[in-house]
Amino acid sequence: MVTSGGLRERRRAQTRQEIAAVAVDLFERQGFEATTVEQIAAAADVSPRTFFRYFETKVEILLPSLPDERPDLEDRIAARPAGESPIDAVHHVLREELQQVLAEDPLSARQYRLMLSTPALRSLALQHFHEHMEEMARVFATRLGTPAGALQPQIMAAAVSGSIWAVLDHWVAHGGATDDLLPLFDEGFALLRASLR
Repeated sequence: MVTSGGLRERRRAQTRQEIAAVAVDLFERQGFEATTVEQIAAAADVSPRTFFRYFETKVEILLPSLPDERPDLEDRIAARPAGESPIDAVHHVLREELQQVLAEDPLSARQYRLMLSTPALRSLALQHFHEHMEEMARVFATRLGTPAGALQPQIMAAAVSGSIWAVLDHWVAHGGATDDLLPLFDEGFALLRASLR
């Protein structure tokens, strides 16, 4: 038997996704800055007040969220085989995450494209993107057997983060086709490994 709480949560998630889909359509057609909350609400057949029950701002629509129940990045990387290199461990975990997000959320690739191709949002995208650098540095330090504050793991974390950003930038600049993202991601890590040898 489905509980009313479960049904209510599913309906909320569906409404949130419907509003986001309408908003992304509008952003792509007329630009992020030119699109108002009122236009999004009207196109989604909800009131502006209802919009704000689901999103604090229209920017939030372009920040794909991950389910809370997923283990955090540090735990997932730490759980990789001990003999795996730090770069390989991060590659496997982040690739799996990206693959899952793309499969579960059909809007995610379009959200990434909009964030990176909208000048007013690029700095926010970069800040959001680099949130896990400290976590990565801690995992690298553990795998390398160095102190958490050592320079090497911090440099490696910065290299990984910068490489992924470069991949996304290249992807957007060359059309941003969803099917191209994972192969480019793998190519980026292959180039990173080669440069660190």
